[in-house]
Amino acid sequence: MKWTSKTRSLAMAAAAATLLSGPVLAHNYNYLEGGYLNHDQPGDEDGFRMAGSFDVFTPVAIFAEYADVDYFSQLSVGALYHMNLQRGLDLNLGASFETVDVPGSDESGFGLRAGLRWMVPNSKFELNPEIRHIEIDDFDSTSLRLAALYPIANDWDLQAAVQAGDDDRFELGVRYNFGPRN
Repeated sequence: MKWTSKTRSLAMAAAAATLLSGPVLAHNYNYLEGGYLNHDQPGDEDGFRMAGSFDVFTPVAIFAEYADVDYFSQLSVGALYHMNLQRGLDLNLGASFETVDVPGSDESGFGLRAGLRWMVPNSKFELNPEIRHIEIDDFDSTSLRLAALYPIANDWDLQAAVQAGDDDRFELGVRYNFGPRN
């Protein structure tokens, strides 16, 4: 097929319109969040979790997450690729540097995560199902995580999350969104 100048111009205009409309329909990846954490492995301990994300350039965001209970702390720092699949539904894939501190051991490794951000139709709820995997020396951990967010003010969301698998957790906190909600 031979592309004419007009066909090429129309194709470029359609591609530009698609690229420009994508971020408008995608979720906001600029936020800070934190709150209560109950970590259930190896014991049942209470503590806190803090996390944040910053959209460096669409579709790449950087993130950091810190979790701390009496006997355990974990720091994750990485990058996330996010892609809008349809209005209100994003796919995100990430990789991270992981460090875990438990009594008598301070180890580091890497992590992988894949998930969705989904606005439930006809509601204000956002659901974030995700699979997380970390490998640190001879230890590896795979868990499923489900977070739910509900707006309570202009830029604030109430957040709850459950994580199960090799790393069991329950979280309750808030998220502050920088920029518009999409």
